[in-house]
Amino acid sequence: MIRDLFTSANYYFNPHSIAYFASGILILAESVFIALQHKKSAVNLTFSIAMVFAGIWQTGVGMIYISADKNTALLWSRAYSWMGIIFVTPAVYLFSEAWKGKIKKPAAYFICANFICAIIFYLACVFTPWIVKDVRLFPWGLYPQAGIGEVVFILWFYFLMILAFRNFINSYKTESIPIKKKQAKLIIAAFSVGFLGSLDFVANFNIPLYTFAFSMVLLFSTMIAYAIVNYKLLEIETIIHKTIAWLLSNLLLTAPFALYMYLTRSYYMRFNSAGAWIYIILIFSTFLLVIKYFHPKIDHFFQRRKHNMELIVAHLSDELVHLQSLEDLINKISEIITNTMYVQKVQFFLVDKIAEITRASHERFIGWLEEHNVIVNKAFIFIDPLYENIRNEAQKYLHEYDCELCTPLILNEKLIGIINISRKVNLKPFGAIDLQFMTHIKNQATIAISNSLVYDRVEDLVKNKTEELVQAQKQLIHAEKLATVGTLAGGVAHEINNPLTAILTNVQMMLSSDTISDREDRESLELIEEATKRCRTIVQKLMTYARKPLEASQMSKINLKNSVMNVVNFLKYQLEQENIKITVNTPKNDYFITGNQNEIEQVLTNIILNSRDAIKKVRKHGLINTSINQDDGHVIISIEDNGCGIPSEIASKIFDPFFTTKDVGKGVGLGLSICQSIVEKHGGVTTFKSEVNKKTTFKLDFLKA
Repeated sequence: MIRDLFTSANYYFNPHSIAYFASGILILAESVFIALQHKKSAVNLTFSIAMVFAGIWQTGVGMIYISADKNTALLWSRAYSWMGIIFVTPAVYLFSEAWKGKIKKPAAYFICANFICAIIFYLACVFTPWIVKDVRLFPWGLYPQAGIGEVVFILWFYFLMILAFRNFINSYKTESIPIKKKQAKLIIAAFSVGFLGSLDFVANFNIPLYTFAFSMVLLFSTMIAYAIVNYKLLEIETIIHKTIAWLLSNLLLTAPFALYMYLTRSYYMRFNSAGAWIYIILIFSTFLLVIKYFHPKIDHFFQRRKHNMELIVAHLSDELVHLQSLEDLINKISEIITNTMYVQKVQFFLVDKIAEITRASHERFIGWLEEHNVIVNKAFIFIDPLYENIRNEAQKYLHEYDCELCTPLILNEKLIGIINISRKVNLKPFGAIDLQFMTHIKNQATIAISNSLVYDRVEDLVKNKTEELVQAQKQLIHAEKLATVGTLAGGVAHEINNPLTAILTNVQMMLSSDTISDREDRESLELIEEATKRCRTIVQKLMTYARKPLEASQMSKINLKNSVMNVVNFLKYQLEQENIKITVNTPKNDYFITGNQNEIEQVLTNIILNSRDAIKKVRKHGLINTSINQDDGHVIISIEDNGCGIPSEIASKIFDPFFTTKDVGKGVGLGLSICQSIVEKHGGVTTFKSEVNKKTTFKLDFLKA
């Protein structure tokens, strides 16, 4: 018997089968399409299973219709077509339970029980005449005849279908989300159509009613499929509108041509056949020219909103390219969206605002938006599986900012902006044309805003760099002046040093001789000696301050303790005049390193004077504490003050050449940079710790000699 199914002589062409084959193939294609939209969705999967059985049912009826003998038709009916009819019933009920949400245990047991019933019905159908006893020839072809058990099956069939129908009615009543309520309403309408398809059972009881289930079942499956994935099929609305417009426009243009041909039929019928055809061709050619001229105008009339939006998009780039100001750019885009889509409000969020939103508990949604780069439609967040893992966050964001559409602006996989669009003034939902328009706006706005941001950044950068160059130029000029002053100071000190040496030598010689016996004269000479020594010390310190060493920069073994004491003694008087106390904490030990004493003293002088300046910024009285100690082969000098401290934002820059916090003319930003260079030259390390408005501690760490 199975061999008969593959014998071509058992089949013939029956035009009545075409509708069932087409319906079955379309339903099977729908099942695959729905399953692929979201492979993990229970709703999509259960609907696809039900539609697979519906497709088997429909294609099975087609195979029965093309069967040329009763045995072949009976085989196709029992083994194939009725498998679809029987199993589609519990599958549809399973789909209704999945639609409600997670299937609980009582419902799961009931579903399993009904699938077991379906298996029993199917086995009875294949091996007994209990459900299908025979086939009968109708004008449209062979068709199965009911056995005694088909009544039981039909009762079971309607029982499950009514339960599924009830599930969708309850979903519609209890649903609070408008889009899901609309879905349930469409599925209820589909069930109403689907029940009509079951009237084909009448023919099983020898009633010659032409079978039309193909149309009802196809419509049933298509309506439910659209309800499930209408967020993916918004283009259908556009296609329907364009089809209607095309039909109407062609009707308007064809009617005059047909009327003219009808009214002039008596004229061209007098021609011979060749002349009549020439006349018809000429009139038809004229008709085509008329259509070519008028058809775009009529199409534009029916699709004028879409055409208007396309024109706006076409001119948008020309308008945006002339706007360099970011504010003007945003205002222009907002104006175009508002006036074109008739929305109540448009919000623009750029990088700074996005960072603020991210911190304000929307981090997950912003991250998802940056990753997926899609326009978020509030109407679809509860039905589109794309939003499955982000629904609550998306709803929270859209509710907080009162928007229906959220459009991300992504450049090089980075989110540079967001456009939030509120509801329309007429409260209508956003359609396919709106989303297409926003897609074009999204692309052009991203490029325009990115260019504007780059332009602003470059402009700010040029401005900042120009200011830095001006300051650097001023500092270099000042540094050059100081270098000149240092050179002059060195020359002047050298010239003064020679007369001072002569004066000191002569005074000391006079004091050592016995020729000066008068006490007052001797006291005067001693005062001259003391003043001369003081002048010599001042000249030496002037040379040090001018960074003009009296001796060559030679490295030798030096005692850091002496260097610290020399600098402190030299600066102590000056600091005390400014109400700043300087202390020295040095143990009795000596601390030797290899270096140049003059350069080390320059470093200590500079740091202590910086400490003085830091104290004077915040206090009238201050304290500078210096100390020296050794640790594991290292000698460490510490200088601590209670001044203004060093803010963390500039801490990394204080050793940079020409960086200074002092007013122009009061500092060139070379002191600490040179200090660091000198310490590194001695194989040492300069570190510091600072607390703003509390204290700063500089440490100079040298290797012990």
